Amino acid sequence: MANRSSSSHQARRTGGGINPTLVGAVFLGICILIAGLNIGGGLRKLNKTITDTQFASTNTVTTPSEISVGQKKYLTEKEAGEYLNLSTDKILELISNGEIPEYVKTETGYSISIDKLDAWFDNEAYQMKIKNNSISEPDDDEE
Repeated sequence: MANRSSSSHQARRTGGGINPTLVGAVFLGICILIAGLNIGGGLRKLNKTITDTQFASTNTVTTPSEISVGQKKYLTEKEAGEYLNLSTDKILELISNGEIPEYVKTETGYSISIDKLDAWFDNEAYQMKIKNNSISEPDDDEE
């Protein structure tokens, strides 16, 4: 009977408590889950930062090639300046002088037809070519 009571006493000690291996495994699993969530959140933030940076870098410099001229028929005075490589003040001056005669005055500024801008530019380029040719060609009479 002594053997019997000692084996039942051992059975109570090992079977009655919480298994430390199970507690360690649960704790390790929770740590892995938290780490995974932190890494996933960090990746989402990194992806958003990269996307925002790429978007910002493509929109900081505007050149005429970036203006979707094929889709737009009218430009604001700022866009018109970028389109013709002129300042906004120069575009406003051309409008007030009547050199760009057709535009639409809106609450926020002007809308100018791309066709009219092209016509003005072509005319300006033609006038400059005539002016430069007449100055650079020497007269035959003065020789």
